[in-house]
Amino acid sequence: MTDIDTSLILQPEDLLPGDILLFRWSEPDSLARRISASTGSPYTHAAIYLGDGIIAESVSPDGPVQNALADAIGLSECVGVLRSQLGFNGERPAALASFVKSVIAEAKPFHWHALVSFTDESREFFDHALERVRDNYGQVATSAELAARSYFCSGFVVACLQAVKLIGESAQVAYPPEYFSPAHLHSDPAFGWLLGFLLPPGGSIPHDDPLLAQATRWADIDEVPWWEHP
Repeated sequence: MTDIDTSLILQPEDLLPGDILLFRWSEPDSLARRISASTGSPYTHAAIYLGDGIIAESVSPDGPVQNALADAIGLSECVGVLRSQLGFNGERPAALASFVKSVIAEAKPFHWHALVSFTDESREFFDHALERVRDNYGQVATSAELAARSYFCSGFVVACLQAVKLIGESAQVAYPPEYFSPAHLHSDPAFGWLLGFLLPPGGSIPHDDPLLAQATRWADIDEVPWWEHP
């Protein structure tokens, strides 16, 4: 981890509701290895921070659940943290908590079908994204409709951003949750800029980490970020 900007190393108390967490496992299982191979990214799981040390994530086989942040990061080499440049204050934290509660109450299982068919269907979507947007423009899912669906991990994060309107209603057709992997989250600035990394004991930030190369870094922005405004 020599020469890594130490300002990018975060503590749990640095997080705010709405931060997106991307997990790079230290010992990926067979599923994580397949996801990594199909997406070209070592980040194979995503979650969203709710505050007070709690994250929401969609995990197999249960689907969306709430878990302790401290427990979730233990098996990771590092956890990348993305924070929205659009702001996640005002009513958004409460709206996120309410949406997560609604999704959990629906008790839909992990969306295995979308994950199994992800590689081909996601590629098909992005290859024809403009046509899909044109053909489906104006179709909007309500928070209740979003809560009633099944999700894999990164799709659930996308749905959370739609529910709190960080992804606006007119943009929903461009961001179908079932086509977005953790790699899409860190390569598309719509999901936020890189705030830094959480490191478990013994963890490190590899020099070739894609977040360092792909993501816009808050540390590089010469302005007062929204969460530091008086």
